Amino acid sequence: MIAPATLATATWLALGDERYPQDVELGPAPPPFGHDAIEFRDRELGTGITLYVNFDGVDLGSCNPSNSKKNCHWYNNDPIAPFSGDTQSRVAIVQAMRRHTEAYGIRITALRPDEGDYAMVVYGGTEDEFGALGSAPAGDCLDALPNEIAFAHLDGDLAPWVVGGSTTALHEAAHTWGLDHIDLPTEIMYPEGDNSPTAFDDRCHRIVADTSLADGEPSCPELGTELCDAAGQQNSHAVLTRLFGPPYVDTLAPTIELVSPDDGEYFQAPADFDVVLDVVDDLHPQAYTMWTWYGDGPRPDDPTTTVSPGFRVDALPVGTWSFHVALADEAGNETQLDFEIEVGTEPPPPPPGDDGCRVGGSGEPSRATLGILPVLLVRRRRRR
Repeated sequence: MIAPATLATATWLALGDERYPQDVELGPAPPPFGHDAIEFRDRELGTGITLYVNFDGVDLGSCNPSNSKKNCHWYNNDPIAPFSGDTQSRVAIVQAMRRHTEAYGIRITALRPDEGDYAMVVYGGTEDEFGALGSAPAGDCLDALPNEIAFAHLDGDLAPWVVGGSTTALHEAAHTWGLDHIDLPTEIMYPEGDNSPTAFDDRCHRIVADTSLADGEPSCPELGTELCDAAGQQNSHAVLTRLFGPPYVDTLAPTIELVSPDDGEYFQAPADFDVVLDVVDDLHPQAYTMWTWYGDGPRPDDPTTTVSPGFRVDALPVGTWSFHVALADEAGNETQLDFEIEVGTEPPPPPPGDDGCRVGGSGEPSRATLGILPVLLVRRRRRR
């Protein structure tokens, strides 16, 4: 039987000349509560998992062990506000996390899964509020508790971080998977660092307790013996490969729903309107490649890269117009949406039950222009 989860020991992250704790040490977890039974399981090693990065805020109930599907934890039970960063920032963070884990069967998404097991990293709150950059239950050998919850507190002054934000979130998630601190400064699991790039290393390193670099108690000594011939050592790359198998391959195309205008909607010429789209993808949010055109012409050669698909139409003249939107996710999976807009000289009829008149456009007819207003992805950048 695996012991109840405990929190990882204190880890520090450098900001300028100051150091901030990455993991906060709260001591042993209280006795299990909040479930009929603890759902320890013999996880099938080498199978993929999902990591949900929750940027949207959370109000956790009480339980032990923590459970992402039941939204409960044995600490941090006060509400955590949504991350203040915009969609660009969220995409940049999850993209960086995916780059770090592209060798493993780890699917990282910022949409809460509807089914199946998933670990959750709550990305919100500040270091000042929580006394650390993050925290997580530790000691879960072989990821026997696949639905645990970790925390990354990088809002406020640290909201612009991408390198440090992505590695902190992965550091905390890895603790829920049973990984420990090690003594390699360029490793994600090192107990201190800064906003410089780190990675999961493919060599064996000594497990350490905290920033003192004293020998640490291994969460999974049998795995250390298997992979490193030493219970007190850890090869993070080998552990993640052993746990989660080969790379996750995205084969699912996104889906597009037309939010507004309605398919077949009528406007008075010249018509001005925004095309609002709802996109669902198993790796949302991400940077999408988008092509937009109308009529029977070919798809444009030059697409737009956007994290918020949608576009603007200005001064559409009289006629029946067929619009086309093709969208590809980062893996190249494509989907297409087609809809029609009717434009005439008369004002549109009022909606049912409305005594007023709704107008889609006004003025003299002119040549239509398709104004695409994407939100472009910002690249990851170093911080001082």
